[in-house]
Amino acid sequence: MKIAVRYQSRNGNTRAVAEHIAEIAGVEAKPVNEPLQEHTDILFIGGGVYMWDADKELIDFLERMEKNQIGQIAAFSTTGVMATTIKRICEYADKAGIPVNENKLCLKMLAQGHSAFGLQGGKLKPQQTEKIGRFAEAVLKS
Repeated sequence: MKIAVRYQSRNGNTRAVAEHIAEIAGVEAKPVNEPLQEHTDILFIGGGVYMWDADKELIDFLERMEKNQIGQIAAFSTTGVMATTIKRICEYADKAGIPVNENKLCLKMLAQGHSAFGLQGGKLKPQQTEKIGRFAEAVLKS
């Protein structure tokens, strides 16, 4: 089974989540500006929430997705409180005719690593890595 992980991250939180998922899946996490090179059975795709929406770079990637290149999507997001990015990923997958795995991860991090407060992102807490692990394993088993 071919698995890929793509992410959009400004402050490092979503990158850290993507890297943990990739470690579990035995692949490399790559930013969304690196297109898929071959058919992928499961694409883990995620991003953060910025100004109440998904980042434009992630939206651009989602708009270019092709049904014949992706078997299914596993959506994840880091956020303060909103699940907007998960909704956008699902919306674009539906538009492209790509199934979305029932397992989704919306990791609410509040101000953890928020650059507006001068905090550095990418430092996951043990309970967060456990939640990420449960998500990745559930997707891989389904």
